[in-house]
Amino acid sequence: MDWSAVLTLLALAFIAMLVGIGVIGRLGGNVVTIEEGQRGLAYKRGVFESELKPGAYLALLGRKIRVIDLKEQILLAPMQEVLTADRLTAKLSALATYKIILPRKAVETSANGPTTPLYYSVQLAIRDLAAELSLEELIDQRTRLDGRLFEKATAAFAEQGCALIRIALRDVVLSADVRRLASDVVRAKMEAAAALERARGEQASLRSLSNAARLLKGNPELMNLRVLQSLSVGPGKAAPTIILSGGAGIVPVPDQGPAAPPTPDNDQTGS
Repeated sequence: MDWSAVLTLLALAFIAMLVGIGVIGRLGGNVVTIEEGQRGLAYKRGVFESELKPGAYLALLGRKIRVIDLKEQILLAPMQEVLTADRLTAKLSALATYKIILPRKAVETSANGPTTPLYYSVQLAIRDLAAELSLEELIDQRTRLDGRLFEKATAAFAEQGCALIRIALRDVVLSADVRRLASDVVRAKMEAAAALERARGEQASLRSLSNAARLLKGNPELMNLRVLQSLSVGPGKAAPTIILSGGAGIVPVPDQGPAAPPTPDNDQTGS
């Protein structure tokens, strides 16, 4: 093998490559590489030509290639002040995950790409959602509102050639005045609930005492037993001293009258 010939050919190829790059540069061209997870949009003199798959392409003679990323992207809608259904203010933020599914539509629909329109779409969806809820509902259901927010924002993302994957309310912040009002409402509800429970307990206690009084009224012996039970010695207590009068008991027991004479089972008296 003639190594000198091989080296000569390699040198000529290298020189040819440099010359080609120089020619391409002078003609205003360049090589564009499209990676996996991306798509390219080829335009020739401002007119759409084709959509390009991953690979290396030469942009030359008025041909331009725009690379579009199709991977998932995050869109953060920062705090914005909204008005709830009961005309109270709250500050909400949201976090959306989306991806481009129609590259040409995403590029050509808006002047600066889909990011700005999507940002305003999320803000409008947050505003519309807050307008349907009272402040109390917004606070109580804040972790369960993602589905409703997704429904409101999906159509706007589709108009920009994008697919909304998920969206969630990130923060709910109340002003100092609104927080104080909300705390007062919660405190009032808790106090009312506590008062209601106390009233129910008192009613149950009175009902129990009334039932016990009716029971003891016709059975004084039960009262005697209850008194004796209450005087029983408990742990660590001294034995009580009980003084009984000459009555029928601690609580007088009505006299039942003389006992009836026994009735013989068989009459054995002869005539």
